[in-house]
Amino acid sequence: MNMKDLQLSFPTARNTDPITSHKAGDGLKIRAGTQQWFLLNAFLEHPVFGMTDEEAGVFTGLANLPRCCYWKRCSELRQAGYIEPNGEERLSTVGNKQQVCIITKAGRKALMQ
Repeated sequence: MNMKDLQLSFPTARNTDPITSHKAGDGLKIRAGTQQWFLLNAFLEHPVFGMTDEEAGVFTGLANLPRCCYWKRCSELRQAGYIEPNGEERLSTVGNKQQVCIITKAGRKALMQ
């Protein structure tokens, strides 16, 4: 089993979430103008060095929006196989290690649809 298979085996919603949340997560489509779209484009613009979730949130401006959970959207992008860890880590603004991710072929394809 490869890393992509492992990522896609995680649930896209919590057990306590309504059925609509589970159905929405099953067919993740990236729509222009959504948080996922902005974040995925940020990863597209940084294909070599990648980004942490925090860096992507700051780059897109989503980190400055009230009640925006950009890290959750990044997690959804990883679960869908649109971004993946490249094995590197960087320190967050508070000094915690964070994984660095890069866009995948599937992520590039999702932006073109």
